[in-house]
Amino acid sequence: MKHMKKALCLTLAALALAGMFGCTGGGEDEGPDLDPAELLLAMMEADTTLPEMVTKSSGDAGAKDNFFYLSDLDYGKVEAYCYTFADAGTAEEMAVVKLKDKSDAAAMMESLHQHVEARQGTFEEYDPEQVPLTENAVVTREGRYVALIVSKKNGMAQKEFQKFFEDAG
Repeated sequence: MKHMKKALCLTLAALALAGMFGCTGGGEDEGPDLDPAELLLAMMEADTTLPEMVTKSSGDAGAKDNFFYLSDLDYGKVEAYCYTFADAGTAEEMAVVKLKDKSDAAAMMESLHQHVEARQGTFEEYDPEQVPLTENAVVTREGRYVALIVSKKNGMAQKEFQKFFEDAG
């Protein structure tokens, strides 16, 4: 609950800033300028089966180190990220990474696939019941935004992610 309140506060702050400055999308090549925390919160709300989650973001102390748990992509290529994972050690996790350049999206996606494979190997060893969640993981992208979704309702979370780009377009 504490983490959800923090995420909600971050979202409200982002919305307040957006309201103050208007809708200023990125350039043609960059696509819309969206907040990864806002996208992630909407994705989490789409899956009501998620357990208690812990959220880390590029705004936290130790952000670079936290990112390396998720991906081995050069952190200098990341503009912002928000990542959440199950507090109880189950397989559920979601992330949204906003890259500085959309040309790095394929490398980011590959890195997330490797992350999922590593997690799957871990679950095969200590909690095989979690393996189906990792097998059904979704890694998707829209322009310079890449999302990872490992949840029971990953399709609904993916639709929420895509909806942001439809609404911005």
